Amino acid sequence: MHASVHWRTPSLTVNDGRGLPIRQIGYLRSVAGEPAIALITRQGYDVTGRNVTQQDPRLTVPNLVMVHGLGGQVLKVDSVDAGWRLNLPGLAGEPLERWDERCSHWRTTFDTRLRVVTVEENGQADVDIFTYADATADSGQNRRGQLLAQKDASGTLHMDSYGLLGQPLRETRTFVDGEAFTSQRIFSPLGAVLEQTDAGGHQQQSRYGLTGHLKQVRLRLSGNTDWQPVIFDIRLNAAGQITEQHAGNEVISQWTYDPANGRLRSQSSRKGSDPVLQSFEYSHDRVGNITRIEDHTFQTVHYANQVIDGHRDFTYDSLYRLTRATGYDDSPLSDIPGLPQPTDPKKRLNYTQTYQYDNGGNLLELRHVRADASYTRQMRMDANSNRGVRWQPTDPEPNFDQLFDRHGNLLAVQPGQPLKWNARDELQSVTRIHREDGRADAEHYHYSAGARVFKRHETFAGTTGHFHQVRYLPGLEIRTKDNGEELHVISAGSARCLHWVKNPPSGVQRIQLRYSLVDHLGSCVMELDEHAKTISHEGYYPFGATAWLAAKSAIEVSYKFARYSGKEMDISGLYYYGERYYAPWLQRWINPDPSGSIDGLNLYCMTGNDPINFIDRQGTTRTAAQTVTLTISPDPSTPPESVSNPRDNPPPLPPPEPSKPWKLRARDTARNAANSRVGLALLPTGGSSPATGAMVAAMVASVGQVVVHSTLFNPGWSPPGSWDPATGGGLPPAEVTQDANRMFNQINVAATLAATLAGAVLGPIVGGYVDDLRDTQNIRAKNAKAEKMIDRIDGLIAEHRVMDQVSRKAQNALRDQVLEVEELTGITWDSMNQLEKIGRLRPLESAVEVSTQTVAVDRQVRLRVPMKARKLAKR
Repeated sequence: MHASVHWRTPSLTVNDGRGLPIRQIGYLRSVAGEPAIALITRQGYDVTGRNVTQQDPRLTVPNLVMVHGLGGQVLKVDSVDAGWRLNLPGLAGEPLERWDERCSHWRTTFDTRLRVVTVEENGQADVDIFTYADATADSGQNRRGQLLAQKDASGTLHMDSYGLLGQPLRETRTFVDGEAFTSQRIFSPLGAVLEQTDAGGHQQQSRYGLTGHLKQVRLRLSGNTDWQPVIFDIRLNAAGQITEQHAGNEVISQWTYDPANGRLRSQSSRKGSDPVLQSFEYSHDRVGNITRIEDHTFQTVHYANQVIDGHRDFTYDSLYRLTRATGYDDSPLSDIPGLPQPTDPKKRLNYTQTYQYDNGGNLLELRHVRADASYTRQMRMDANSNRGVRWQPTDPEPNFDQLFDRHGNLLAVQPGQPLKWNARDELQSVTRIHREDGRADAEHYHYSAGARVFKRHETFAGTTGHFHQVRYLPGLEIRTKDNGEELHVISAGSARCLHWVKNPPSGVQRIQLRYSLVDHLGSCVMELDEHAKTISHEGYYPFGATAWLAAKSAIEVSYKFARYSGKEMDISGLYYYGERYYAPWLQRWINPDPSGSIDGLNLYCMTGNDPINFIDRQGTTRTAAQTVTLTISPDPSTPPESVSNPRDNPPPLPPPEPSKPWKLRARDTARNAANSRVGLALLPTGGSSPATGAMVAAMVASVGQVVVHSTLFNPGWSPPGSWDPATGGGLPPAEVTQDANRMFNQINVAATLAATLAGAVLGPIVGGYVDDLRDTQNIRAKNAKAEKMIDRIDGLIAEHRVMDQVSRKAQNALRDQVLEVEELTGITWDSMNQLEKIGRLRPLESAVEVSTQTVAVDRQVRLRVPMKARKLAKR
């Protein structure tokens, strides 16, 4: 038995007669030597080839059912994970009305340019209002036809001016409490941000390289005159991968790649001759999965009969899902979701995590093995969907209708901590502690155009309430507390500047520039200050939970906002990704993918259960962790997706023919006319043959007669009473008629004779031109050569026919000569007859075989005939 889990585990696709994929078969093997399990994903289509059902290998009913309109657009999508949604489009395909399974209803109003004007939600008019500039707007601000204001539940966003490419240069956001904040930006002609002034008055300047990648960043805080360098230089290789970065704290980070395939080999960071701050080395399997990460800065520790040397190993099944991971961690943190706290590095030990999945890609069990603290976490899945919750064998069977709403949104972080969702499936609040008097420790969120712009965390101690709120603005986060603290967090490249405007906490500098050192996933592993001193150091389990955390102080680490995958963790322990929230203790999303099945039929699965090699930037689609980072460029090319409906991917049109001058076009037209059936009938032969001259003379004479008859009056061809105006249209006298006929006949004979002579002269000329168009001379030469070759081949066939033995080589040589003849004249009856004759020749191998059979038969006869009979036969 083969030792690899990937042995004989291909990926198969079955297509129907229309070329549509109806089955995708993947073979699952988790342990080498075990039999592979076939997992079949099914797709159904209607008679027009439109995809109507999709079903994963686990469920007995389709995961998705789609209903299409007559024009092919999807009207209804029914998902076992996300519920059903119904869309009523307009004549131009615009979504006029929408309904969903949570009994929500939207009605959208469009203007004559099909721009959204208002949105009505559940009977409440003008929930969203969009205002656009008309033709009378100030052209100097490029506002004509652009969005001027957007009003929604979070407040109002005003656009004051636009760039040439349509980017907003100046915008003002007004929150529901009346606070207004203005941001400004300056763009390059290619659309890159050159300078940004945020709502706090802090300025950033960015410079770019020749390839469009970010090269330098510097920052100037409000009220200061000096620029602070944040990034001195960034260098890329020819493939657009970052190879070196010089940060403002003089730390140089370097990346190396395998020249054969571009995979990341190592990354390291160091300041001058100081000890190396970070050094990772990556090992991959043949398909590019990371199998080992070596931390060369880790100091080997011997503790509890173990050697902790800093390496991490990863194992995958045949579907490339993570099945086993090893590493090191401190004493396990509390299982209660929330922000992590610093751990004790003296209790650091090795761990092993194993993962088990069902056939639908749901993580069923996580087993954590550690010398002093092992545990097992299990998930219970709904039998009719991919909704799942934490579960123990001693717990009762979960009621999924109470744990999830109709759209599959999780309704509680854990028992007693409910989650509240708005009508658009956006998380509206998380309640941490609920009290009988109605007060609750909770965190509330506001969104604008699908992005979170405001967060407020409220707590109560007795009768005293406290709050901590965040306003998210372009390039700036304004964080305020009820004690008067106001913190501006400015994002500048790979660094964050923490600038306390009011009431900084004790023991923390008023202005603190924090530089992040990340791993291949973009997770913030280390935070350094402007002198390259460590502020915090954090490690993560494969699915994002914190494995260990070290910091200068608890206060310092409480202001760390970027963690796993570079995302922010809320007080609830949830990571906000932009489109939805991720629960690292569940290893899955808490609500279905808002983009649908673009990333698989399991709408809760995190990066296809491969969090080591993939990331999810916005919470909708997984992407490879090692990506090219260019700023001014189109999106990186991706492999083409499989097409469910060939109508959606028609064959490409042929490239346009290059333009030809009029002489070549005229010659092509003449050639087509000469080779047409009419041309071949009128001029069957070219050159100066008498037939060509006679044919041309006849045509020219006919043309001459037509000209004479159409220009000269002939009484014999005119109806009576229609040609003599002198007599009012009556019959003319006989002498007049005879004179007119005599003159017409003379002119007609002369014109016909002249046309005939002209045709005789033009005949050879026209024939030569026709020969040139038809390439007659070359064709005649080929035919003559072909006739000689045919005669020679007939002679060779006759010579070989009288021979008893013909070699295969000679037979193939004859066939090659016939093929040369066909290249000259095309396939003819003569060439086909010759090939048939060659095939009847007996090759040498056949002759030897027949001779051998004859000898064998003769030997058998000799053995059977008595000796006396043979003597008589000799006599």
